[in-house]
Amino acid sequence: MPMTYADFHRELKDLGDPKADAVVRELLDEGQVNAVNQLFRQISTADSPVPQQAPEVLREFMDSTRAFPDWMDPALISQASDFFRHHHLEASAMQATVGLVGTYLSPVGAYTLHSTHQLADNPHRRLSQSTRLFMGMGDRDAFTEHSKLVPTCQKVRLVHAAIRELHRRSGRWDYEGMGMPVSQLYTAGAALVFSVQVLEGMANLGRKVDPDEADGFSHAWMVIAYFLGVPEEYLLQFSSRGEAVELWQEGREKEWAPSEAGVILTRECVELYQREVAMDVPKLKEAVPAFIRAALTDRYADMVEIPRSSFDLGAKAATTLSKPLLGSPIAKNPVTDEVFGVLGKAVERVAREAFTRGQETEPQMTDRIS
Repeated sequence: MPMTYADFHRELKDLGDPKADAVVRELLDEGQVNAVNQLFRQISTADSPVPQQAPEVLREFMDSTRAFPDWMDPALISQASDFFRHHHLEASAMQATVGLVGTYLSPVGAYTLHSTHQLADNPHRRLSQSTRLFMGMGDRDAFTEHSKLVPTCQKVRLVHAAIRELHRRSGRWDYEGMGMPVSQLYTAGAALVFSVQVLEGMANLGRKVDPDEADGFSHAWMVIAYFLGVPEEYLLQFSSRGEAVELWQEGREKEWAPSEAGVILTRECVELYQREVAMDVPKLKEAVPAFIRAALTDRYADMVEIPRSSFDLGAKAATTLSKPLLGSPIAKNPVTDEVFGVLGKAVERVAREAFTRGQETEPQMTDRIS
């Protein structure tokens, strides 16, 4: 019998990641965080050898967590590749805006993220690092032994463990009220945001995705969740997209709510991409909040105070309908087409320029929290 969201919440809310947590505990005790962050830069693909100077505990972790799960379906992964071939810029735009804002709609997740000095004090860096996780999903080798995506996931998994351990050591975390910091509930939920919610947002913006390609995209995110440490037995509970959609729609009702941290993080995301879009097409600056609001719907956009914009995404929809609807699958909307394209390129530029300007784009462990 499939698990309900209540089952997931009960079993995952207080669950950390014992394997990664043990590694990070030892690295923190030995003052190795900065050295490990330097080593992260030398591990670029799944078949990259871990540097000899790496602590043994790190080498063992990286070597033992890089294998793909037995249940990964090559046919579905091929369909995911088709999805990215047809929707590359759209996926970039959606995941970097709607996807990230979706994670900020979790009050506990937003509070946790905002509590880390390294990222809270530098939104551009945070956003460029966040996009790194999904920007490589469309690469030809993303789900092969030469994957750049797999080591990125492994590093993020350790980053999550560091946040958990530092909050534990602070003695200030409200475990009874908020559960485990960066719990497996949050990680699994994030995978659902970036898959189910992104696909729903695309539909809300009039983007019709081939069902097979949508299945592949959803499956790819379940593989990523596996590499981020979510136990297989829970992932297999929503191995089909239909199950994932049902679970997410129930979970969203329970988990999304207004929070001060969520509002701050969302504002930084919106303002960053407004600046980036205005560099290319100034008239589209106000399209950014309109885009995110339309994708999320007003109900959820209001929770994180996404500004209402006078920009009309549907004003120039080329359709024979007497009442054009932004989400109509038969409407061709050149305005939304342009926003998708410009915003997708802006997202890629944020990641590219952060790298070329010497800003850190690798996931980085932290040794302090606020």
